[in-house]
Amino acid sequence: MAAILRALRVRLGAVVVNAALLLTFAVYSSYGGGCTFPDSWTGSWFQSGIPGLIAINATHIQSKGECSETESYDKFLLYDRSEDCYRCMVIHEKHRYVLQYKETYCSSKESLSSLCESITGDAALYSMFRKEPTPQPQACPFRPAPFTFTYNRGAGDCTYPPSRAESCTDDSRLLLRYMACPDVQATESNVEELVCLATWKEGSTRYLVGKISQVQRRNAVASDEDTYRCFIYKGQHSDKSMTYYIAQSGDATCNGLSSPTDGSRTMRLTNSDDEHNRCHFPSWIVEHHKWFSLDHTHQYHFTTKNATLKIANADGHLEEKRLVCHSILEQKDKKHIKLIAHVTKGCESGHVCLVFHRRSANVLELRSGASLWESPQDACAEPERPPYITLITTNLSPERCPIFGRYSVVSSLADSRRRRQQMTIGEDDTEVGAAECVPGLYDSASIGCGAGQDTIEFKSACASTVYTCYGSWTSNGAGYVVAAPQQPRAARPRTACLVYEHHANNDTRGASPTLSLSVVSHSCDRAALPGQPPDKAYNLTINGTCEQSSKYNSFAHRLAPAMALVVSLALAVR
Repeated sequence: MAAILRALRVRLGAVVVNAALLLTFAVYSSYGGGCTFPDSWTGSWFQSGIPGLIAINATHIQSKGECSETESYDKFLLYDRSEDCYRCMVIHEKHRYVLQYKETYCSSKESLSSLCESITGDAALYSMFRKEPTPQPQACPFRPAPFTFTYNRGAGDCTYPPSRAESCTDDSRLLLRYMACPDVQATESNVEELVCLATWKEGSTRYLVGKISQVQRRNAVASDEDTYRCFIYKGQHSDKSMTYYIAQSGDATCNGLSSPTDGSRTMRLTNSDDEHNRCHFPSWIVEHHKWFSLDHTHQYHFTTKNATLKIANADGHLEEKRLVCHSILEQKDKKHIKLIAHVTKGCESGHVCLVFHRRSANVLELRSGASLWESPQDACAEPERPPYITLITTNLSPERCPIFGRYSVVSSLADSRRRRQQMTIGEDDTEVGAAECVPGLYDSASIGCGAGQDTIEFKSACASTVYTCYGSWTSNGAGYVVAAPQQPRAARPRTACLVYEHHANNDTRGASPTLSLSVVSHSCDRAALPGQPPDKAYNLTINGTCEQSSKYNSFAHRLAPAMALVVSLALAVR
C-alpha cells in the first residue's frame, strides 16, 4: 500500500511540473517567441529629451520593452511588461555609435507586420548616440585644413572678417574660430572645438555626428544636450581649392536637417591655400621616413606624400606636433633646405621656420623656430638662433671616424677625483683602500684604428670602452661625430655626440697643439662645445699612426719629442 502511495505522489508531481512548463511556454509564446538585438547595440545611449541614459542589452531596451519578435533585421516587436502592451520599433544602425528609430504607441498585441505598417514616412525620427563604452573619435571628413569659412545663424552670412577652421594634431578634432561681423546680427567672436564621432551616407547625403565644446569655457560642465550635434555636409573640389557646405542641427538630434545649406547654422568652408600642395620635403630627408632624436626620446615620421612631418614621443603614445610643408625658401646641394611649415600642436597652429642639414647618410640636423606665426611670410623674417636638433635613422650604419691615431693617457679628471678622495680620507684618518680600477680612467686610446676605421676605443688594465662612429661633419671650426658605445644584444645603441675642436698653442716653449672633445647624449647642440665643466677629462699624447706598433711608437716618442701631441678629451655626458 505504501509503495502505491509513493508512486501516486511521484506521478502527481510530474503532472504539476508539466503543467508549469506548459503555462510558461504559453506565456512565452504569447510574447511572440522572443528575439535578441545585435551584440553591437549593447551599452548605454544618450537620446535628447530623455533623462539619464538608455541601457540596451541582448533582449531589452530600457523604457521600451523586451524583444518579442523580429523581422528583416530592423523591425522589432517589443513587449512592455510595466504597461502590458506592445510597440513596433524600426531601428537602423547608421554607425556603431548612432542608432535611429521610429516607433508606434504602445497598444494591445497585434502582429508585427500590422503594427509596423502603421508607421508613416513623416513619423518622428529619434536618434541615440552611444555613451558607454566610450566612443572613439574618428577622423573629421573636412580636409585639408586650414580653411576660411563664412557662417549664417539665420540673420545673414557673416563673411568679413572671415572665420577660420584649423585642424588639430588629432585628425578627429577641428577648431572653429568664429569672427563677429559688425553688419550682421547674431554673430560673435567665439572658438569651438568639434570632435567627430560618426559619419555615414544615405544616397548622396553625408551625415556627421560630433560633440561641440566651447574652448573659452573648458572648465564649465556642459550637458550632452549642449554638446551633441548632427551635421549634413557636401564637398566640392576644384583645381585650386576644396569647399565644404555644412548644415548643423540646433539641438542634440538630427531633426531639421534636409540639405547642406539648410540648418540651424550653416557654414561654407574653403581651402584656397594650395601652395603647400606643391611643397614637399626633399628626397634626402624622406628616403628614411622615420627618424629619432639622438637620445631616442622623440620620433620624427614623414607621411602623406612627403609633405607632412609628425613629431611624437618615441613610444608613440602622445602625438605632439604635425608640420605640413608650406613653401621652400632656399635649397642647395641636396644638403641644406630652408622652408616654412604650418605647425599644429594640439589645437594650436601657426607657421614656423625650419632648416634641415644633411650631415651624413645616418644623420640630419634640424633647427626649428620657437615662435608660431599666423602669417607664413613672418615665420622666417625674424632672425632666430634656435638650438640644433640631431636626428638619426632607425638603422644606423657605421662610417669612418674623422680622427685617426693611437694615444697614451697622461692624466685625467678621474685621477684628480681619486686624489681628492684620498686627501679627504686622510683628513678623516680613516683607512680605506683606493679602488684599483676607477671607471673612466684609461691608459690608452685608439681612434679610427679598427678594420673599418669606424671605432674609437679607450683601454685600461681592467676596462675597455669601444665607440662606433655613425656620421661626422665640421661646422665653424668644430668637428662633430655621432657615435655609440658597443653593447652586446642592445635593443638600440645609446647614441651620443662627440664634439671636438683643435686649439693652437702659442707657448714659446714649443708645446704641442691640443684637441678638445666632449660627449653629449641629447644633441649636437653648439652649446656642447668645450668651456663647460667636463664630467670626465683626459690628457693624451700621440704615439703615432694606427699602423705603427706600440714598441715603435714608444721609441719614436723618446727620439722625437716634437711628434708629441697633447690631446685633451672631455667626456661630458648630460
